[in-house]
Amino acid sequence: MKFTDSPVIELAVNDAVLSLQQDNGSMHVGTTVWPCSLVLVKFAERWGPPSDNNPYARVLDFQGKRAVELGTGCGVAGMGLYLLGLTDLLLTDIAPVMPALKRNLKVNKPILRKSLKHSVLYWNNPQQIAALNPPFDFVIATDVVYIPESVPSLVSAMETLVSDDGVVLLGYQLRAPEAHELFWELCQQVFHVEKVPHEHLHPDYAYEETDVYLLKKKNKKQ
Repeated sequence: MKFTDSPVIELAVNDAVLSLQQDNGSMHVGTTVWPCSLVLVKFAERWGPPSDNNPYARVLDFQGKRAVELGTGCGVAGMGLYLLGLTDLLLTDIAPVMPALKRNLKVNKPILRKSLKHSVLYWNNPQQIAALNPPFDFVIATDVVYIPESVPSLVSAMETLVSDDGVVLLGYQLRAPEAHELFWELCQQVFHVEKVPHEHLHPDYAYEETDVYLLKKKNKKQ
């Protein structure tokens, strides 16, 4: 499911509205806005303000935290979470997607009030991963599991990049059964997996096909 075929999508985040340009005719899926990024941002917006009955207050405490996004694409999740307070943030993707990301960062610069940091990253390149200076408090990833061959590198990158007490914020939708099976098999070896109940998603962005997961590293001694 694509969110829409419209060339421009708007996403309200707090008092701001992001304008997201996509190119559905591109050869690269990263130039299309996929729904999991919207779902993750609106989930974080819903539970961002601390309160006595907020089960995600500690998980979504962005104050003073470092974050990196994998497979940024058009930049939806990164820009949205930046507006929600995750300001020490690095956006990454493969080189062919960078023009689409840069275009969206430029369009939204008046709202963001700066140009967010971005870098080319291939998950199977240890040198590029090391150059990002891990670990990070948050690793963000949305709609990144669809090619079986890339799954081992993705899980390895997430493990390397996230700190021992950090969190992977994952927006997920089943795209390819083989990739899906392998991804969760490998994740279970490395992470404690918490699936956010669907009723905890933003009511306007609780699509049936999409989910949010919180991944935390297992104790190496276990």
